[in-house]
Amino acid sequence: MKSMFVLLAFASAPVLAQEVQATRRAESSSVERALEITLGAGYAQGFGDIGASQRSLTDLSSAGGEVTLGIGYRIDRNFLVGAYGSGSKYATADLTSGAGIWSATAGVQANYHFLPDNEWDPWVGLASGWRGHWVKSGSGTDSRHGWDIARLQLGVDYRVSPQFALSPYAGAGVTTFFTQQLAAEQSFSNIHSPDANLWVMAGLQGRFDLFGSSSGQSVRLASAN
Repeated sequence: MKSMFVLLAFASAPVLAQEVQATRRAESSSVERALEITLGAGYAQGFGDIGASQRSLTDLSSAGGEVTLGIGYRIDRNFLVGAYGSGSKYATADLTSGAGIWSATAGVQANYHFLPDNEWDPWVGLASGWRGHWVKSGSGTDSRHGWDIARLQLGVDYRVSPQFALSPYAGAGVTTFFTQQLAAEQSFSNIHSPDANLWVMAGLQGRFDLFGSSSGQSVRLASAN
């Protein structure tokens, strides 16, 4: 009986050693106080009225694609503050057939990560800044500019390494346009009775943490599964 226990101990030792090594490979120290860069792409669309005697956003455009860029400073494992930008191109609507329709945003943002030490890390972001919108047709370009009042995004990081994560995201923003220069005009003028309009977006982004310091806290990686 004693010899049987000895044999079982020797037989199980390599298996236990492999499990410990796999766990060590799947865990690493998390990063904080890092430069964080995000690159994303996905769907975007605007809805709602621009202002009095104006065509609505849905009259001017339909669904489109958006490319996003974010850069910021990861203060600690949970908080990020920084800046964002995006560029979008939209399909035309019935009233803008043959036109080219673009939008761009830029501003400041803050993100909070709920489970920074987990391989699945939910996060929420809030941002505010500028939005421009252009409709280019044969007669010229209608240009509008306004305030991207609040841009809320939700996502979840899938932690591939301490420095890199993939993150599906979805969000919505509220914008008001204040000034415009239509194709037949020579200068910008205020938009009469501007309305708040809604912009929605969803996609996938990569999140890179660069030049950071170790937090001393272990983070579970996707390879743990």
